[in-house]
Amino acid sequence: MCGRYISTTTPERLGEIFDASTVSFEFSPRYNLAPGALAPIVSSNADQRVIEVHRWGLVPHWSKDDIGTRLSNARGETVGEKPSFRDAFRRHRVVVPMDGFYEWAPAHPDGPRTRAGRPAKRPHLFSSVDGEVLNVAGIASIWRRGGGELRTFAVVTTEANATMAPIHDRMPVLLGRDGVDRWLDPDERPFDLIAPASPTALVVREVSVEVNDARNEGAHLLEAVPPGPETLF
Repeated sequence: MCGRYISTTTPERLGEIFDASTVSFEFSPRYNLAPGALAPIVSSNADQRVIEVHRWGLVPHWSKDDIGTRLSNARGETVGEKPSFRDAFRRHRVVVPMDGFYEWAPAHPDGPRTRAGRPAKRPHLFSSVDGEVLNVAGIASIWRRGGGELRTFAVVTTEANATMAPIHDRMPVLLGRDGVDRWLDPDERPFDLIAPASPTALVVREVSVEVNDARNEGAHLLEAVPPGPETLF
């Protein structure tokens, strides 16, 4: 799964990376972005790339209600079949630019602790080995009710690669340059792209348990923690 990530690349730089004709969003770097937050996504519109903001947590266009963040991830194995995701996969595939994402290892008796003194889950930061933006596969939807509309997205996940597996059994689907083109092409059915990334694509480091609280923000969250106990405030 993917439950938290980093979004710090400026709109201007994203426009360059994705050769986008339209880049429309207010920029504020996020170091602990959680489901429910607004984030930039890349889509294709009449053969042109567009970068705009959607809310993380898919609301299918046919849903009777705004279901919030319950569908923040979509399993790649069933994304083309499950009713909640099927239409979005066929019609509205997007790329979610990430500067890194977090995953949690189980709590350890000798590891970091919560304020109450209990062992805390240990967040790990995964980022590109070359420091570049990660091109993560996503799906999007436009939910219209009462004359208004809500634009949302979900992250597509797959089995973990060898780098991820010691921490978690799932990971986001990462796309190479050619993969981005195919994923955004509405005429494609790119099921073959839904696969674990190369084990050499990512680097990982354990970071502060401050990440466990989505209200915490700041570049200091990216720093590796030294060996030894740590307390969450």
